Amino acid sequence: MDIRKHLLVTFACLFTCIPIIANQKPYVFNLSRDKYHAANKNWSIGQDEKGIMYFGNSIGLLASDGMEWKLFQTPNADLVRAIAVADHQTIYSGGSEDLGRWDRDQSGELKYTSLKSMIKGENPLDNQSFWRIWIDGEKVYFQSFSHIYVYDHQTITPVEGPNAFLLLLKVRNEYWVQEMYGALYQLDNGKLIRMPGSEFLNGTTTRVILPYGTDRYLVGTSTGEIYLYDRKNFIPWNLSLSRQLAGQELNCAIYSAKRNTYYLGTQLSGVYEVDTEGNILNHFSSANTLQNNTVLSLYEDNQNNIWVALDRGLAYIRYTDGLSYYRSTDGGFGGVYSATVWNDHLFIGTNQGVYYTPQSRLNDLDIFSSLKLIEGTQGQVWSFQQTDGRLLCSHTNGLLEILPDLHIRHPYRINTGVFRTLDANINGKPIQIIITYEEMLILNKSTGELNAMRQISDPIYNAETDHLGNIWLETASRGVYKCRLNDELNSFRYYTYYGNEKNNSLPSHLQLFKSGGRILFLGNNRFYIYDEINDNLQLEQHLNRCFEAIYDLKRIVPIDSEENWAITGSSVYRFFYDGYIARIREAYKVEADNLSLITAFENASVLNDSLSLICLDAGFILHNSHRSKRQTVQLSAPNLEFVHTGRELNAGFMDLSRDIQVAHEDNTVTVGFSVNAAFAENLFVQYQLVEMDSTWSAPKRLNSVSYARLPQGKYTLRLRTTDGLNNYSPDTLLNFEVLPPWYNTVWWYLTCGVLTITTLLGAFYLTKRRLQAKHLRRLKAQEARYLRMVNEQLQNEIEEKDAEIFTQTSFIIHKNELILKLKDIVDEICAKNTQKGLLPLYQKINILLANNLDTEDDWKMFLIKFEQKHRNFFKRLKEMHPQLTNNDLRLCACLKLNLETKDIASLMNLSVRAVENNRYRLRKKLDLKPTQNLNEYFLTID
Repeated sequence: MDIRKHLLVTFACLFTCIPIIANQKPYVFNLSRDKYHAANKNWSIGQDEKGIMYFGNSIGLLASDGMEWKLFQTPNADLVRAIAVADHQTIYSGGSEDLGRWDRDQSGELKYTSLKSMIKGENPLDNQSFWRIWIDGEKVYFQSFSHIYVYDHQTITPVEGPNAFLLLLKVRNEYWVQEMYGALYQLDNGKLIRMPGSEFLNGTTTRVILPYGTDRYLVGTSTGEIYLYDRKNFIPWNLSLSRQLAGQELNCAIYSAKRNTYYLGTQLSGVYEVDTEGNILNHFSSANTLQNNTVLSLYEDNQNNIWVALDRGLAYIRYTDGLSYYRSTDGGFGGVYSATVWNDHLFIGTNQGVYYTPQSRLNDLDIFSSLKLIEGTQGQVWSFQQTDGRLLCSHTNGLLEILPDLHIRHPYRINTGVFRTLDANINGKPIQIIITYEEMLILNKSTGELNAMRQISDPIYNAETDHLGNIWLETASRGVYKCRLNDELNSFRYYTYYGNEKNNSLPSHLQLFKSGGRILFLGNNRFYIYDEINDNLQLEQHLNRCFEAIYDLKRIVPIDSEENWAITGSSVYRFFYDGYIARIREAYKVEADNLSLITAFENASVLNDSLSLICLDAGFILHNSHRSKRQTVQLSAPNLEFVHTGRELNAGFMDLSRDIQVAHEDNTVTVGFSVNAAFAENLFVQYQLVEMDSTWSAPKRLNSVSYARLPQGKYTLRLRTTDGLNNYSPDTLLNFEVLPPWYNTVWWYLTCGVLTITTLLGAFYLTKRRLQAKHLRRLKAQEARYLRMVNEQLQNEIEEKDAEIFTQTSFIIHKNELILKLKDIVDEICAKNTQKGLLPLYQKINILLANNLDTEDDWKMFLIKFEQKHRNFFKRLKEMHPQLTNNDLRLCACLKLNLETKDIASLMNLSVRAVENNRYRLRKKLDLKPTQNLNEYFLTID
């Protein structure tokens, strides 16, 4: 089956643009949600080098970068009927009684300047409306019905010629215009030159002039006649096409060199796409795709997609290589769940029944009008199965067989719904596996016996067989079973469960599929494979690496033994897997504003080796692998538009050509950007402020990003585009610096440094004085403590010395008293005993007692102890009274110790009388007054 490449018209398609051939099936997306163009006229379309689209609208100049729509209005809020885009910075426009230019400022906004004053004369533009504007090098042509003006950036001058014009049209690099209801003229170097033979068009309105070949032209009139013109003769081009266009008011047209087709816009019946022979390939109208039939302008953008300016709103036509989109516009077709090609017919299973159409009708302009419902199939259709030349339909009413005459019958008595059937060969015996709502059935094809497998009570959703003859069963939420049939094929010999209840590392739901001759499992975005050696399920590394950046995987549909479809909630991926290599070959995003997969039953049906049908909730997509071409996707990096700082909306825009330094008080930074082909390729933007964000942001449809209250420092903002299929553009980098606050500058630091140093010096001086005083106080306190301690030590020593002196003195006194008592006793005994023989003994005892009574050693010891306490007493006393003898000094020492006279007498071995006499003599020597106490005198001497 030769399915030609088709076109997709959608607001959110992002498939790669690659060369395609004609006769594609249309899909048109109407931009009707935005208030600016939902019900407004759009007369003209343009695009700049950054991919931003501009529209001359009944309320102003519309602009869209694919992320956001903006309306720019003239001071008088006039309509804009004609536009010409010079570049991203400058756009020319014309409206009713006005013409001018738009220039972009640093804020990224377009500002309007009227050029009306440059035209000489009083009220020169009265009753003039401008319908076409063209840019030719340094010249700009503004065309109204009465004049053509040439603007050379300094002056505006009118072109001499006829009094009335229709439309100034550009063909290749030539500019053509028809005199109102007259001949054609070519504008050359500011002059109008009549084209030979064009008087043929007198009485017509020529609105279309297109290139044909290398040197000929197609000339179309409003009444639908199209002629081939060779600069001499006008030859009717395609009479059948002219008859089709008759009465439709041909209004505009463009030629698409990429597709080598023509688009003809009418006022009454939409857009016709025709080939170079004039054969109609597609017709876009309100009956199938457009929101209204009045086409005011057509435009081919940089991605070779077609924009349609309508009397009410805009439409967009998008082409995708290898894909054909078919969408039901009336909503009565239902969601598509499965499809198959059988007996030269396409069968489509929906939730409303089975529809069919001849396979040849796939090239029809409106395939849905040719689809017919097979009676008896009303209800939910789940899948188709071709077996032994028969077509079986798994239906909510059981298993249906569609007969060649397109009638149905029930091949088996099954009183419940059927999800799927599967042919298999177990031990050389052909069987058919039938998955029903209630149980799994096995049909022995050899005997025709149909048996229910009731050993497993879990609901079964799918089944596959492996190379060993095992049957694998997929349950709703309890994992999978590996089963083995008995020889009679009427029950399971044994079965083994694999799932979360047995191994909690496995997900609760495992979807099984067969690829590369192996049974594989998908659950929670992870792939598993059966390990025969360990009899368990293990992660399949090749597939998991291949799909590691893809989330929300819903279903895997095998195409053949090595090719498969992977389906997410919004995208489809065609990938290769042979057990050793896993590689994504194609990726398409399906989810769009009015185009989506069926939630919870995303599916694709393989029609033949090259053709697959992707099921949608309101139509389907045909994929032709022979027509699809894989190419490296190269997304354009975002273009910086402006940098705004601070919170004031009308100020704070930075010059992008210079280093961007942001004052700290304006540390809220907003960066505006645009993306090439953002609308055409349904691109998203991600951003990351390296110093603030740890990861990239989620993909978003926006054209500015703002960061508030940034601290001082240097920053790098990274921007990139993505198509949602893991393709990313190079990064756009914006480096900027948030300056420190005034209190954090070098001069402030120097000032603060001087003040700090001065303060520190003053504080140091004061602290030094305070510390010195504190230190002195501490030293004094330490000295006082030391003196107290020394005093205490001296006091202790004095007390110890006093104790020693007292002890020594007491010892001598007691000793002398004891000796005297002994001597008295001896004398008494000697007096009573008259024996002469004892007299020598008595004498020896007395001598011994007398010698020990007043020994010099006792006095030496006494004086040593005394001098240890009173070191300078004798020295000072001797200095004061040199006449004192040793005995006098001894008496002075006893008086210093404040001894009583009795003790002094005992100590010095004198009588009390002798001591008194010595005291008297000592007073004389010391020359003391009678009133002066002798003991107190010695206390004053230290």
